[in-house]
Amino acid sequence: MHPIVKNGLRFIAGMAILGVGLFVMNGLISLKEELPVSDRPVAPRAVRVWEIRTSECTPLTPIEGRVEAKYRMDVMSEATGNLLMGGKEFREGTSFQMGEVMLALDDSETRTSLVAQRSQFLQLLSVHLADLRFEFPNQRSQWDAFVDGISVEQLLPNLPVSSSQREQLFLANRGVLASYYGIRSAEERLSKFTIRAPFDGTVTTATVRPGALVRSGQMAGTLVGGSEYEVKTAVHTRYLSTVRRGDSVVFKNENEQIIAVGTVHRLSGNVDAATQSASVFCRVNGVPEVPEVLRDGRFISGEIRSESIADAIEIPNAWIDAEHRVYIVVNDTLRSRAVNVLFQSRKYSIVQGLEEGTALLSEVLASSFDGMAVTPELAEPFE
Repeated sequence: MHPIVKNGLRFIAGMAILGVGLFVMNGLISLKEELPVSDRPVAPRAVRVWEIRTSECTPLTPIEGRVEAKYRMDVMSEATGNLLMGGKEFREGTSFQMGEVMLALDDSETRTSLVAQRSQFLQLLSVHLADLRFEFPNQRSQWDAFVDGISVEQLLPNLPVSSSQREQLFLANRGVLASYYGIRSAEERLSKFTIRAPFDGTVTTATVRPGALVRSGQMAGTLVGGSEYEVKTAVHTRYLSTVRRGDSVVFKNENEQIIAVGTVHRLSGNVDAATQSASVFCRVNGVPEVPEVLRDGRFISGEIRSESIADAIEIPNAWIDAEHRVYIVVNDTLRSRAVNVLFQSRKYSIVQGLEEGTALLSEVLASSFDGMAVTPELAEPFE
């Protein structure tokens, strides 16, 4: 047989054997019973929920800042003279009451000169007193009382009010008015040798010593009031929607003890571009029951208690996503709901938009989704 024919018969026989094998294999496979396919049941996850009860919620804005005295004055001398010794000395830590003498400069030369000026003025009036009585008889009693009230050692009394322009010109032409107001100017200048406390306070810095020469315009020290204080703090823009002038302020120490109370006094009209915060100024006073004393420069922290928000709930920030949505449980299924966030602090938020009695998911689930089957367990909101 020709080799080509032989190879062809071998190929046909191989293909026949392969076909018979495939037919037999398919028949065996068809005889095998198919097993039913079903999804594996998943047990609902147990979750904690909180039954919503709306109420009045008070926004508490955290603040911190340094205490600044409401009254502060740099004490400067407007006269030149030696600082007198004796009495209460102007030194750091010394307290003065309002109106009490803090600095007294030697004014003997100026005072003697003023006595001489008053004597000359009295002499001038004596020369023209007879003419005043004759020209203006209706003013005679007032001028007599004025002259009798002049003492060269005391301040001049008030000048009688002129009854007419003629009387005023009479006094001006004879130099009475110029001499009188010259003395009053000297008296005002003499008063600057004594510096009195304009308010109750304590000296925090003193740059002069008794007996030393104090020059006009020289800084003598600093007086700080000790009764009323102000705290300047920066409030982030997310809190500004609830902070109002007149809101109460409470400051506490490290032991959570209240050391100062007050109110929001002023709010800045602009926001710092770098920090996105606005300055808020709080007027505060110390608490008498607490022995701690507020001092200028002390750093304290507290909170602003704004007006309460009605029909709201307070929940942790972790329960709210970036889109201001929370999960509630309806028929053992999680449902996503949008809420209106009215106030948000570092830890919690005050929101509205959920009905009374709604079961709110009170924990954070990493795998939660809308429609997830759950088994709710009632729990407190801040466990």
